[in-house]
This record gives sequence, structure tokens and C-alpha cells, in this order.
Amino acid sequence: MSIKPKITYQPKDSLLHRLHPLVKLAWLVAGSLALFLVSSPWWVLLCLGLVLSAFPVAGLSLRRDVRGLRFLVSTAGLLFAIQTVFTHRGVVLFHLLPLGAGYLPITAAGLASGIYIGGRFLTLILLSMLFVLTTEPGLLAYALMRAGLPYRYGFALITALRLAPVFEVEGNIVYQAQLARGVRYDVRSPRRFLTLARQLFLPLLVSALSKVDALAVSMEGRCFGKYRSRTFLRQTRATWTDWVALGLLLTLSLALFIHLST
Repeated sequence: MSIKPKITYQPKDSLLHRLHPLVKLAWLVAGSLALFLVSSPWWVLLCLGLVLSAFPVAGLSLRRDVRGLRFLVSTAGLLFAIQTVFTHRGVVLFHLLPLGAGYLPITAAGLASGIYIGGRFLTLILLSMLFVLTTEPGLLAYALMRAGLPYRYGFALITALRLAPVFEVEGNIVYQAQLARGVRYDVRSPRRFLTLARQLFLPLLVSALSKVDALAVSMEGRCFGKYRSRTFLRQTRATWTDWVALGLLLTLSLALFIHLST
């Protein structure tokens, strides 16, 4: 039975998949910056709703395609609870422990801060995952190289993006193989933890070195780096949908800039 990586590009035929990689990268950067520039919790909830609605548009499922969704939601809920409980400024809405004068007051500012911090965390993670799941790594690197990135750095980016899922699969194979041989990973001793970490990462290190050696020999055989420029087998060209998406992004960015300036 083959083991597939959990965080990787999911080929689909949706509008988000067909967008130019640089346009999606621009949306990712602009959306991330906007979440930090605007301090309104309603803005964060709006962005979170848009990101959540983008998954079914792209033909993706949160439960099936987003790894560790329960952990992400739990972390966002923990951030919300911490901000809500420990922020005491503003109007008191109620008390969690209404004993005597009342303990643990919940204020409007605390709720707003909790929504902002927890929602921003969840939105950033889901937005990044949406970009990874809908963007082919090779096309992204080729687009960056055609935009002016030296192809040596672009090749390093492609290699890193393509080998990360491979090492994820190999790490899972090593883990399952050691479990089949009776290795226990539930031991809480720090010394035992270091031993298990060495036993897990040593086969991965050997595998990585062998892959790097084979890749270096292949690159030398193809005279990699001899010429200043290179040709591309696959090319990405901007379509009218890309220009519409880019124009919408510029319009929203201008509106946000005007809002922050006033």
C-alpha cells in the first residue's frame, strides 16, 4: 500500500487552480499583510469566511485536504480563550465565576481581542494551505524565474518543494517499520526521546544524502549552471481571469490603504 503525502498540490480543474501562480502569491502576501494591518475583529471574521468559502470553490474539502484541522481549530480556540479571559479592559459583559463580587470578568474588548487573535491565526494557516493545495510547485518556480529570479535559486526552490513530500512519506515509512519491529514511541523519558529521534532521523539523513548525491551527479551530467539563461518546457501565461484577479487585488489594496490613512 502506497503512502501519499498529506500536504501537497492537489490537481483540480477549478478557477483557483487555473490562476497564474504569481497572482495567487500576490493574493497570499496581500491577505497576510491585511490581517496584521487591520485590527478589527469583524474584518478577520470576513477574511476567514472568504477563505473557508474558497475551499469548495477550489474543489477541496477541509476535512479531507487540510492536515491537522482539529489541532488548528483547537489552537485557535485556545488563543481565543486566553485573550478573552485575561483581557479585562472595556465594558464587563458577564463573569465566568459569579461568586460574591464576581470573578473572571468577560469584557467586550476581551471578546474582540479573542476573535481577532484566534481568527487571524486560523485564517493565516488556512490561507497558506489553500495556496499550497492549489499551486503546482514547478509552475510557481518557473513563473518566479521568468519574472527575474535566477534559475539556480528557482531550481533550489523546486527541489525543496518536491523533496519535502518525499521525506514526509519516507519518514512515515520508517516510523511504521519501527513500530512493526516493536519500537515504542510512547516513552516519556528525555533520554529515550533522544534515542528515538536518532533512530528515526538517521535513516532519513542517509536517504537524503543519497538523493542529493544522485541529483548532483545528474546536474553535472547536464551541465547545470553553464549558461546564464535557460529554456522552459512548460510556460505559464497570464489570461484575462488573472488580470481580473490582479485588478481586484489592486482595488482592494487601494481601498485598504485609504481606510488606514483616514
